[in-house]
Amino acid sequence: MDQISRSTELMIGGVVYDKAFAVSGVCGMGVGLSAAAVAKSLHRDDKRMRGVRVKYDEERGYTVDVYIIAAFGANIPETAWNVQKSVSEGLRDDFGIEPEDINIHVQGVHAGA
Repeated sequence: MDQISRSTELMIGGVVYDKAFAVSGVCGMGVGLSAAAVAKSLHRDDKRMRGVRVKYDEERGYTVDVYIIAAFGANIPETAWNVQKSVSEGLRDDFGIEPEDINIHVQGVHAGA
């Protein structure tokens, strides 16, 4: 994978976070499962990057991984689809980017208070 600048990652990641978190059925953002992703998330300056990983490859373009916590009772497949659609539309509208992949990882279900 090629490197993208930190500012580009933050701009794209901020839109991804906002679009994902606004979807009904999403009650939180998770973190990637790899040790590196967990360590990176603990030291991030921008909390809006929590649960978002953006990669760039010159041949394939952008790949976005979104880690969400679903609300109890939400239709999880529908929620994941809506997150994918919302993120795709947000990146296209804001940056003209059509990611090669938008992967939604449901890392848990939260019952609320």
